[in-house]
Amino acid sequence: MSSILVINDDPVQLHLLASWLEKDYFAVNRFVCSEDAWRWLQEGNVPDAIVLDLHMPGISGWRFCELLHSFFGSTQAVPPVLAVSATYTGIDAHDILKDLGASAFLALPTEPQRFRQQVCELVENPPSPQRPHVWMVSTHKSEIQRIHHIFGERGWQVVEWQAGKQVQVAVNLVLPDIVLIDHPLSDMTSEEFVIWCKVQYPQAMCIVLGQESTARGYPAHSIHADAYLPKACDPLHIISLCEKGRWERALSRVEHLLDIRTDDLRESEAQFKELFETLPDVLVIYDFQGKITHVNSLGAQQLGYLPSVLNGKAFSLIRPEPSSGESGPTLPSSAPGGARWEETVLRQKNGSNLPVEMMEREVQFLGQRQTLFIGRDLTARKRMEEENIALEHQLRQVQKMEAIGRLASGVAHDMNNTLTAIMAHASLFKIQEKTDTPLWAAGDVIEKAVRRGKELTSQLLGYARQGKHHDVTVDTHDVIQEVMTLLGRTIHKMITFRTDLSATKPYVLGDPNQLYQILMNLGVNACDAMGERGELLVQTSNETVTQEYASRVPGLHAGDYVVIRVTDTGTGMSLETQRHIFEPFFTTKGRGQGTGMGLAMVYGIVKNHRGYIGVTSSPGCGTTMRVYLPDALCASLKDTPVQTTKPSHGTGHIVVIDDEKDVGEAAQAILEFLGYQVTVVLNGKEALKICRDLTVPVDVVLLDMVMPEMSGATCFEELRAIRPDLKVILCTGYDRNHAVQDLLNQGVVGFIQKPYDVDELAHACQIVLRDDNPVQICGTERVS
Repeated sequence: MSSILVINDDPVQLHLLASWLEKDYFAVNRFVCSEDAWRWLQEGNVPDAIVLDLHMPGISGWRFCELLHSFFGSTQAVPPVLAVSATYTGIDAHDILKDLGASAFLALPTEPQRFRQQVCELVENPPSPQRPHVWMVSTHKSEIQRIHHIFGERGWQVVEWQAGKQVQVAVNLVLPDIVLIDHPLSDMTSEEFVIWCKVQYPQAMCIVLGQESTARGYPAHSIHADAYLPKACDPLHIISLCEKGRWERALSRVEHLLDIRTDDLRESEAQFKELFETLPDVLVIYDFQGKITHVNSLGAQQLGYLPSVLNGKAFSLIRPEPSSGESGPTLPSSAPGGARWEETVLRQKNGSNLPVEMMEREVQFLGQRQTLFIGRDLTARKRMEEENIALEHQLRQVQKMEAIGRLASGVAHDMNNTLTAIMAHASLFKIQEKTDTPLWAAGDVIEKAVRRGKELTSQLLGYARQGKHHDVTVDTHDVIQEVMTLLGRTIHKMITFRTDLSATKPYVLGDPNQLYQILMNLGVNACDAMGERGELLVQTSNETVTQEYASRVPGLHAGDYVVIRVTDTGTGMSLETQRHIFEPFFTTKGRGQGTGMGLAMVYGIVKNHRGYIGVTSSPGCGTTMRVYLPDALCASLKDTPVQTTKPSHGTGHIVVIDDEKDVGEAAQAILEFLGYQVTVVLNGKEALKICRDLTVPVDVVLLDMVMPEMSGATCFEELRAIRPDLKVILCTGYDRNHAVQDLLNQGVVGFIQKPYDVDELAHACQIVLRDDNPVQICGTERVS
């Protein structure tokens, strides 16, 4: 069994290399200390091969090679040496090791198979010792013949030359390790030839052989030759000098290589230190006792310390032991070696906690295994997550309000249909009876109750954004002044009313009645919140909302706005209350003091005007409601006064189209009472059949807007195709919205909202049937 000597000061690396060789059944002698290995060799132990680390304390690998040749060289062959190193690589290491007598070189880390194969080759086929190549340049061969003979006996490769120029013109030369120059030369001076050799072969050792009488004076005028010896000197002395020169040359190159590696390491260390210190993370190195040995500058700064204060302190000073309930979630592993990122907290100097995601791993620092802690500040991420949660909540609130709005719209429509039948018959009671009869009184009670119900449905439609009757240019300052004047006269409390109307362009496009409702509701709510005394401030301004700001506020779009702020000094609201204030029927008032529809209606009207409403409030600090309304492009104000006419009887054939049978019969009762001939149909298809018979006169069609199978809009198009001059009055449980306005623009001549009474329906039919103005829009609402 072959024996291998393995020398390496790193115990882990030593164990790894030895284990690989033991798999090939080598007898491995391990030494972590090179001095111990040298004593083992001096005791007479001769291995078949040596695996030698170059960078070791005490006797380095370079020096160990030199000692091997001085110890074995005179008596027996030197064991083949495989030099290994994780520090030195490249052609320099190969050349130097060749001079020192190593057989092979391998850079670490390396593949196990390659390492084992290299050792096996050295054991099975030991390389022949590399003998120096010697050039002897002499005109007098007989004078240095004995030197030549001694070199040959030692196996050195000798090449003889007769003159200096003969060497200079030769080609394909084996590079010399030693050049012996017989002084003087026949064709040039020894000095000239030495200079040429040093230029061509800088690694070669040049020795000049001269007469005894000139030996003492030569060094004084020559600094190029490595030595000047008399020709009569002992050849063994020349050989000893040559071998010593080779080793010194090799060691000098080792020192140069070490200087280069040291400079590289210093530069690398400086770069690493700069990177370590300036990383924005908290980087802490602590030992097995839990004491901090190093912390980076920016990391210490984040914790409120100077690095010098933390060094030497217990790591628990900045990272307290987490309790069972404080362990954060484990993040997906992204680090090598199975290390995982986890959430934890670090304690800052001021006592507050800094949330971080952390990772720990073992490192080699100050000559021992220590732990590197990396902590990445999560404050910004946590804040962003909280903002995202808040935005998601706002978005869900907006979506919920949209869904509730659609529900409220449907409820209001159906309720208006039901109220229409009640209102129609109640008004007929009153018309047909005298004011002092029980039937008249009953009809009056019913009618008043219906009108209260109509108010509620109107609020529902306002919330559902179905109540924008028309668009006109409105001066918000005029509306504000009107509301503030009314509040000042009707609010009997010690409340101060102030305005700051700073908007240079106060005009918006919308329904003045509904904008009045917005401000009146906000003003009344503010007064209720302040109790008996306080201050109500209404401000206006012009603001431009950027795309970046709008992206952070769900429901707000980029553009130019008139902003109305209503601020009170009342009790304020909690965050929980603020989340619900725009929901229908939500109220903080006592039973019987409010319906909870005021702010819901405000929300719907603002949205229907393509605006945004927000609230800023906290308990005990008052409340500010912010209403954003898109500003108008012009400042011309248009307003058409409400048209009124006395109800009257009439004649003619009116077709009533309504899918609700009770509503149709109620309209029929009123119209027949007024003297009209009435035909009631429950859908548009039946109405088309009647109108296609041109022998049947039809003066007016009372058309429901929302019906199954065929909508009011589709039915109107079909009717106009059959009878282009047909007069159509729209009748719907919705307010006058954009869909109604579109049909009015297309030729519908009247509009009436459910529920209606006898006077309202009579007024609508009278206007439509007037010959002098057959296409005038009728109804009880303001129009544009």
